[in-house]
Amino acid sequence: MWVRFAIVALIFFFRPAILPAETVSCGGLPPLAEAGVTKEEQLHRLLRRAIACIREGKPNLSIEIFSEMIGIDPGNETAYLNRANAYIQTRQFDLGISDLSYVISLKPNFAEAWYNRGVAFLAARQYEREIADFGETLRLQPDFARAYCNRGLALVRKGDYDKALEDLNAGLQKSADITLCYFARGDVRFNKKDYQKAIDDYTVGLQRVVNIEALSRRAEAFERLGEYEKALTDFDAVLAKAPTHKDALEGVKRLSQKEE
Repeated sequence: MWVRFAIVALIFFFRPAILPAETVSCGGLPPLAEAGVTKEEQLHRLLRRAIACIREGKPNLSIEIFSEMIGIDPGNETAYLNRANAYIQTRQFDLGISDLSYVISLKPNFAEAWYNRGVAFLAARQYEREIADFGETLRLQPDFARAYCNRGLALVRKGDYDKALEDLNAGLQKSADITLCYFARGDVRFNKKDYQKAIDDYTVGLQRVVNIEALSRRAEAFERLGEYEKALTDFDAVLAKAPTHKDALEGVKRLSQKEE
């Protein structure tokens, strides 16, 4: 049976999560060849600039800077971890996985590295390897809610809905703020034909972030329950943002025929 899923954003970690108080732009640092600048100061300046590039939506520039950091300090795990995540953002999955594997080889008990490599495998649709990495993450850090949610998402995509539901419920029990978990659980419930609960999950997620695939799926769930007016409202909202959205166009056509 062919099924569709709401598209949800993958969640991974950059380090540090917060820039220093003073504002830094992607190209706004002074030259590093100043007299008296120590290695540590160079690395600190480069890290600030790289994180600024990420925040400005310039991951390719951040990759260059993280690589410069590694040239200065070949064992810099922060540079490897963040460069890997920038590779993942630019869909260079093999390079990201290679960096994370190197970090894991240095620190096999580093849960964050296992988690991020799991995200890379998930993005690359290597679900078995992703599930294994999130399993190791949870062995090292049992309360890692996002690991449950991302592993649940992989299980949804594999069609293993019962195990996916266990992980997604566990993730939400540990943290009720993870939007990905709601959308993925909505997909599970939709595909198990539990349409009202799917609507409930999509609604919580949509209150946090607009996702046209989740909105389209909620419309279909309303339609399956015979709530055609609500379904049409959602399909119209999808088309307002994506006028060529196939499922929404077909949904509006079906509902128009019902009204006739």
